[in-house]
Amino acid sequence: MDLIIFRYLGLFMIIGNIIVGITFRIYSKKYIADDPKLKDGYDKLIKGWFIYGNIPWVIMTIGDFTGLTNGMQEFFDPKSMNPMVLVSYFSIVVLWVLGSRWIYLKDGADFLAKHPGLIRGFGGDIITSPKTIKIYWTIGLVAGIAFMTEMWLGYITNAWII
Repeated sequence: MDLIIFRYLGLFMIIGNIIVGITFRIYSKKYIADDPKLKDGYDKLIKGWFIYGNIPWVIMTIGDFTGLTNGMQEFFDPKSMNPMVLVSYFSIVVLWVLGSRWIYLKDGADFLAKHPGLIRGFGGDIITSPKTIKIYWTIGLVAGIAFMTEMWLGYITNAWII
C-alpha cells in the first residue's frame, strides 16, 4: 500500500517549491525596499525558481498521473529504463549543466551574491560571497551526482527493498 506522500511525491515537491518561491519573494521585498534596482533581478530569480526548479517534479508527476510509471519508487530505480524515469534523470543532468554554466561561466554567482536571500549557509546565514556560492553549488552538485550514481548502481534501490 502506497502512502499518499509517495503516491503524489512529485506533486508535493511542486507545492514545496512554490512555497519556497513565495517565501523568497517575501524575503526579497526587504532588499528591494533598500535598493529598488534589484527588483528585476529578484523577479528573474523567482521566475527561474518556479520554472526550472519544478521541471523534474513535473515530469515525475506526469509519469505517475498518466500511468507511465508504476509509482514514485520507480524513479529510485533508473536501471528499469522506464522512459519517463530516463527523461526525469536527463532533465536533472541538463539543469546541472545549465546551472553550472551560469554559476561558473556566466557570472551567476555574482548575480546571486548581489541578490541575497536565496542562497543560505548551513546555519541559515545569508551568503553574499560569489566564492562561497560557487563552493555551495559544487558541494550540491557533487552530492547530487553521488546520489544519482548510487541509484544507477542499485545501492539505494536495494536499501529500499530491504
